[in-house]
Amino acid sequence: MNIRIRATQRDGAVLIVICAILIYIIAYYLSLFKAQIQNVPYGIKTSGSVIVSVRGNTEYNGIYYLAQESKVSDLLVASGVKFLENYDARTLNARILTGSAVSIEAGNRLTIGEMNNTEKVALDIPIDINKSSLDDLILIPGIGEKTALKIIQFRTEAGRFNKLEDLMNIPGIKEKNYAKLKKYFCINQIF
Repeated sequence: MNIRIRATQRDGAVLIVICAILIYIIAYYLSLFKAQIQNVPYGIKTSGSVIVSVRGNTEYNGIYYLAQESKVSDLLVASGVKFLENYDARTLNARILTGSAVSIEAGNRLTIGEMNNTEKVALDIPIDINKSSLDDLILIPGIGEKTALKIIQFRTEAGRFNKLEDLMNIPGIKEKNYAKLKKYFCINQIF
């Protein structure tokens, strides 16, 4: 039995072999260069994690999950910042809480603040109902523009929300809605 191979079939087979060799070579060399971020400590979300962000003068800006009782120095190590001795020791030893944002500014200055409400909502971190804007409130599932305006109106008239249950004083928010909404809000604190 004589099998005839055409020139185009032969060329196609050669091309497939060359492509396979190139893919193997590229995969081999890429495996030599592992991503630096891959070994970031504390990078995995676990139950009870502290969720914080890093901003500013670092190539590792982003959201980090740290162990409970973590300090700013732990966050900086996790984010890849080197030479911690250049920063204020008091700030490095400050404990960070979920929803905190550490900014690294020029001159090795660190400031600790809060994440913005958009980040918090995306990460299931409660936002302060007394500080939230109309845009922040609309981000909450189950709250449209009309309800958000009613919340702001209530807050303006009452001065502030004293407890989360005050949400049930808003027309359209009863116990069932309140039960769904309360996890998205806090009053005057970082979680």
